[in-house]
Amino acid sequence: MTIPDSEGARRRYESPVREARARRTRAHVVAAAGKLFAERGYAGTSMRQIAAEAGVSLETVTQTGRKPELLIAAFRDGFAGDPDAVNLDALAGPAGPADLPSVVARVAAGVRRSLPIWRAFTTAAAADPAVAAVRAEQAVVRRAEIAERLLAAGPAGGGAIGRLADAIGLIMSHEAYDHLTAVCGWAHEEYVAWAVMAVPAQLTLDWE
Repeated sequence: MTIPDSEGARRRYESPVREARARRTRAHVVAAAGKLFAERGYAGTSMRQIAAEAGVSLETVTQTGRKPELLIAAFRDGFAGDPDAVNLDALAGPAGPADLPSVVARVAAGVRRSLPIWRAFTTAAAADPAVAAVRAEQAVVRRAEIAERLLAAGPAGGGAIGRLADAIGLIMSHEAYDHLTAVCGWAHEEYVAWAVMAVPAQLTLDWE
């Protein structure tokens, strides 16, 4: 006769509950960090302030991640709605042929949501080597992802993909959005309309 391992069964039963609680806590801390980064900037936000904003202990915040990690998680959360998003799939759908205006509109919405954190990100990168490294890595990953999506959609030859990805990345960048909306005074909808025309226009150019 085998005696059931009640403790093991209880641990297995509670594990999903603990994991769900940990995910909720992490999301709450990341959201609090994002709010402060957007309002006060990276340098003006401390880990203790994040803990106070989230209503948790400093230990909980440090267990969630170091300050640069919280910044990138907050940016991903604002941009894609997921602090763990590593690509555009959560926002734009899987790579491949797609409804371009719809994809552009969704990405533009993510850019608008995450713009305040992106500004903090950019300022912090100029002063903090750790943040600069994360930002540089993000730029490389984003370029590669755009190139991968272009190849999956099949709009151009392999030799043109790198430059084409750079051009489309610039059009859909936070920098372009910030310049056109904040500096030039465009409405969000005007930016989207322009981007919807500008992205396919790049496909007609000779990038060889």
